[in-house]
Amino acid sequence: MRANLARHGRRLLVCQARTAPSCAAYATPARRRPTVPRPIACPNFERTFLSGLFQKPPRQVRQPEYEPGWLQIMVWRSRILDNVRPQPRKELVEAWKKLMQSKLNTRMPFNSTQALQCRRLLEYLSEPSKADQQIKSLSSNDLSMARQVLLQTDPIERTQHHLDFAKSLHSVWSSANFPRKSDTVVLQWTYLIKAMCLYGGSREALQMLYEKWEQPEYAIYLTQEDRLLQVVAKGLAREGCESELVELVEYAENHKVPYDARIQAIMVDFFAQQDRVAETKHWLNKPLGRGNIQAQVYRTLASFAMRNNLQEWATSLFLELGESQPWQKYWNVLLQAILITGKSLAEVDAMMSHMVDGNGGLSPDIHTFNGLLRVAAEQRNAALGEDILALAANRGIAPNGETHLILLDLQLGTDNLMGAREAYNQVRHIQPWTNETKPHLYSEFRTIVNDYLVALAAQKQPDFKFISSVLESVEEDQMRLEPTTVAALCLRFLENDQHFDVMDILSIYSFLYSESEREVVQQAFISFCLDPSTSTNRAWGAYQLLHQFFQDTSFERRVELMNAFFNRKRPDMASHIFGHMRAHRNKSYHPKMDTYITCLEGFARYPDHDGLEMVHNMLKMDTSLQPSTKLYTALMMAYTGCGQPLIALDYWNQITQSREGPSYATLEAIFWTLEKKTGGHKQAREIWERIERMDLEVPPRVYNAYIGAIAGNGNEKEVRGLILKMASVVGSEPDAMTLGIAYNALAGQQLQQGFQEWAKGRYHDIWTELMKVGRRMDEYSLCQFKIERAMKA
Repeated sequence: MRANLARHGRRLLVCQARTAPSCAAYATPARRRPTVPRPIACPNFERTFLSGLFQKPPRQVRQPEYEPGWLQIMVWRSRILDNVRPQPRKELVEAWKKLMQSKLNTRMPFNSTQALQCRRLLEYLSEPSKADQQIKSLSSNDLSMARQVLLQTDPIERTQHHLDFAKSLHSVWSSANFPRKSDTVVLQWTYLIKAMCLYGGSREALQMLYEKWEQPEYAIYLTQEDRLLQVVAKGLAREGCESELVELVEYAENHKVPYDARIQAIMVDFFAQQDRVAETKHWLNKPLGRGNIQAQVYRTLASFAMRNNLQEWATSLFLELGESQPWQKYWNVLLQAILITGKSLAEVDAMMSHMVDGNGGLSPDIHTFNGLLRVAAEQRNAALGEDILALAANRGIAPNGETHLILLDLQLGTDNLMGAREAYNQVRHIQPWTNETKPHLYSEFRTIVNDYLVALAAQKQPDFKFISSVLESVEEDQMRLEPTTVAALCLRFLENDQHFDVMDILSIYSFLYSESEREVVQQAFISFCLDPSTSTNRAWGAYQLLHQFFQDTSFERRVELMNAFFNRKRPDMASHIFGHMRAHRNKSYHPKMDTYITCLEGFARYPDHDGLEMVHNMLKMDTSLQPSTKLYTALMMAYTGCGQPLIALDYWNQITQSREGPSYATLEAIFWTLEKKTGGHKQAREIWERIERMDLEVPPRVYNAYIGAIAGNGNEKEVRGLILKMASVVGSEPDAMTLGIAYNALAGQQLQQGFQEWAKGRYHDIWTELMKVGRRMDEYSLCQFKIERAMKA
C-alpha cells in the first residue's frame, strides 16, 4: 500500500489499526464504564408546579452607576469626536449643574478625566452660539459651584487637567459679563492661586504672587484674609520646590512680612521629613516675628529625633515646653512626643499628674489618650495600645468613636483581623465623623476601610459573606473605594467564581474613576488572565468582564490577551478577542497588519477553522490594508494548520505572481503545506530545483521544511539522503529539529520504525536529545515527537 494512502485512509481503517510499539506507552486504554441499572421510577415525588412558583428569581445584573450629569457630559464629548450634532445647550447646562451639586453634596472631588471633560464643556458653553442665542450660558453661580468643588474637597489626584480647569474657570469668569467690582476681581485671583497650589502649580502661583506683591489691594490677602503666603509655601513644600520655598520666605522677610509660626511649621516639617538636621534646627531656632511654635511641630520633632538619634536634643525642647505651662493641646502633644522618643508609659502617666497651665492644674481627657493611641498605631505596637486603654480606664475615661477608629488602624497594622472586625463594628455604630468638630475623621475612616478590605481579601480563606456586608456599608455611606482596593476584591471574587459580585463592584466604582485609575483595575484583570496558574475558564470569565466594563483597554493589551489565549490552546477565545478589536467603535483599536499576521500564526499553531474563517472574512472587508507577501504567508500557514492545504496553495500562487515575491518564511510555509498535501512531494522537488538554479543561500529552517515535505509522502530513503547531505547544502549539521520533523512527517508505522533505527545508529547523540522531548499519539494513531515548529510569517 502506498504511504500516502496509508496516511490519509487511516480515518476509515482506524478500527483495524494497531498502536505502534514505540508509542505504546503513550496510548490511552479505553475505559469501560460500569453498568448502573436505571431506576424504574423516581423515589422522591416533586411538585414541579409549586417549586417553579416559589423558585428564587435569578440575580439581576446591576446597571452601571454614574454621578448625576456625568453621563450626559460623556455623551456630549462622544458626539463631538464623532462629528455628530451634540445635545442642546440647555441640557448641557443642566448636566453641569447636576454634576456640581452632586459633588458638593457627596464631597467627591474631580478625577482627572472629569476635570478634562468639564474644562472642554466649559469652553464649549462659553462660546457664543447662533442656534441657541436665547439660551443663557453658565451663570456666575454655576462657575462658583465648580470652584467650590475644586477648593473645598480634598483632592485624590493632582494633575495638569485640574490646573487647566481652574485656569479656564478664571478665564471664563474674566471674559463674561459678570460684575466687575475691584474686590471681586481680586477675590477671583485668590481663588486661582489657591487652586494652583492645591493641584501642583505652585511655581506658577509663586510668580503670580510676586507680580501682585506691591499692589495694595492684593497685599491684604497675602498675610491676613486668605494667608496666600502660607498657601503658596505649603504648595511649594508639597511639590518639593526647596529653592523656591526658601526664596519665598526670605523675600517675605525683606518686604516686611515677619517669619511667623505658620511658616515655621511648614519649613520645619519640610526639612525634618528629609532628615536634614542642620536645616531643621536652623528654621526651628529662627526667631519668630509673631506667635509661638505650633503644637504639631513638637510631634514632628519627636519622630525626627528618633530617626536621627537626637533624643537628648529633643528632650530639652520638651522640658522647656513643659516648664512654660502651655495649654492642654500642647500637653497632649508633649505626652505623645516623650512616648515617641522612647520614654515608658509609666513616665507618661507620671507627667500627666504634673500638667498645669496658667489657670492651674489640668487633667487628661479622651483626646489625650487618643493621641497616645495614635503613637501606638504608628509604631504597630498592640501591647502598648492595650496598656494605654488600661491607663485610660484606670482614670475613668471611656473610649469614644475616634478611639475605636484608631484601634481599627492599630489592629490592621498588627494583622489582628478579629480585633479589627470588633473595632470596625464599633466605629460603624458610633460614626464619629458626624460630630461637627471632627469631619476629617470620615476621610481617615475611608482610608482605613480601604486597607481593611484589602487585608480581608488577602486572607488564605476570605470570609466572602463578611466582605459583602462591608461593601454594603461602604455603598450605604457613599464611600469611595480606591482602585487598588477594587482590583484586590475583584481578583478574589474571580478566584471564587463570584462573577455577579465582580459586576456589582465594577458597576458602582469603575465609572467613577479617571483614565489612569481605571488602568489600575484593568491591569489587575489582565494580570489575572495572563497568569499561567489561572484556569482557562476563569481567565475567559475575567476577560469577558474586562471587555464589558473597560472598553478603553489599550490595543497593545488586547493583543497580549489574544496571544495568551492562543498559548492556552484556545484559538476560539483568541478569535473572539480579535473580533472585539475589529468591532470597536474607535478605529485606533482596529487590528493592524501585524495583528492579522499574529492571529493567523496562532491558527497555524492551534487550528480553529471557524475562527480562521471569521478573521479571514474581516480581512477581506478591511479596506485599510494592502496584501503583502508576509500576509499571504500567514494565510498559507493558517489554512495549512487547519487542514486545508489546497486553499493555502492558492496564496502561494498569488505570492509568486506578485512583485514582492516569496520570502524565506514563505518557502518554509509552502514546504510545510506540501507536507500536508497528498502528492505534494512532486511540487516540493520542483520548487527546490528552482531554488538550486537560483543559487540561493538556504537557511536550515527552510531545508528542514523541505525534508518534511519529502517525508510527508513516504519517501524515507530520499529523506535519509537529504539529511546526510544537509551540511554541504546549508553549512550546518542536522539537529534534533531536523530528525523530529522527518520522523513526524513519515506516514506509516513501518516507515517511522525504519527511520528511527537508522537515525538512532547514525545520529545517536542527536536522537537521544530528541527522545527527551517526549512523544504522543496523533489522531491517525501515529507516534509524534512533541516538537514546537514556531513558524513565523
